Amino acid sequence: MAVTEEKELLRVEQLSINFKTEDGGHILAVKQLNLTIKEGETLALVGESGCGKSVTSLSLMRLIPKNAGFTEGKILFEGKDLNRVSEREMRSIRGNSMSMIFQEPMTSLNPVHKIGKQIGEVIYLHSSLSKAQIREKAIEMLKKVGIPRAEKIMDEYPHQLSGGMRQRVMIAMAMACTPKLLIADEPTTALDVTIQAQILELMNELKKDFQTAILLITHDLGVVAEMADRVMVMYYGQIVEQADVRTLLKSPKHPYTIGLLNSVPDMDDESDKPLVPIMGNVPNLGVIQAGCPFYARCPQAFQKCHLENPPLFKLGEQLVRCWLYESQEVIA
Repeated sequence: MAVTEEKELLRVEQLSINFKTEDGGHILAVKQLNLTIKEGETLALVGESGCGKSVTSLSLMRLIPKNAGFTEGKILFEGKDLNRVSEREMRSIRGNSMSMIFQEPMTSLNPVHKIGKQIGEVIYLHSSLSKAQIREKAIEMLKKVGIPRAEKIMDEYPHQLSGGMRQRVMIAMAMACTPKLLIADEPTTALDVTIQAQILELMNELKKDFQTAILLITHDLGVVAEMADRVMVMYYGQIVEQADVRTLLKSPKHPYTIGLLNSVPDMDDESDKPLVPIMGNVPNLGVIQAGCPFYARCPQAFQKCHLENPPLFKLGEQLVRCWLYESQEVIA
């Protein structure tokens, strides 16, 4: 998927996310993460559950409660460090310049308010439109995301809609103010395959219409192949591989990325060869350990992997955090 040369929209530098524990300590959930997103680009953040994808997205929107955890590093959106702006200014950015589609629409939508009120509130907070204009704009957004009977849906409650319809409402809310950056956290989870395809097609259409950049958070490599321009693979709170989507899918380097791709069924392969699972489990975040966190699960591990966590190595345009490539240039 070609990406036009656009200016940088988001730059994250050395982002670490800590969560407080009951004994007064803290757990490091994300470790010195760096990423950039250009205007109109789709960046996929990939990894299994518990690797730090969703908390990264929450930190970008500054939605991690201060009594639960704290972040370190810089989140530069259009050159402005979001970790340093006031809460009032952050509220003007959320839903306006940056929006988010949450993982489960039934828990994200308010069950006691009608759909029209919930979309209308987003538009009201970030515009000077009249009440009639807000309703008209909300109906227009519902139609844009492919919801039939939009005028009637405005007066219905979330429980009256199917899962796919609720997800479309979430996308309508997120896109109501034509944001520059859309963060989509597992946008097709729990939807059937047909609805998944429709939602992905819809997001691509909205991206073309509004030149919106997308941070796509997922564990589904099929979705990545369909949507992404670039991919970052995350494991145990840190990036282990980064490349453009075609390079990563055709020539993965990190043993974890290779394991992820080997565990996905190939519909074009007519042989009966079994899928290859990644053995073992992700290490406990609360346990401090030396070495590469993938060491115990890695079929190519050797002694150095157990002793020291590797930096990111540069292989052309590909970045890989693995000692198998220690002869290459170190970038971080």
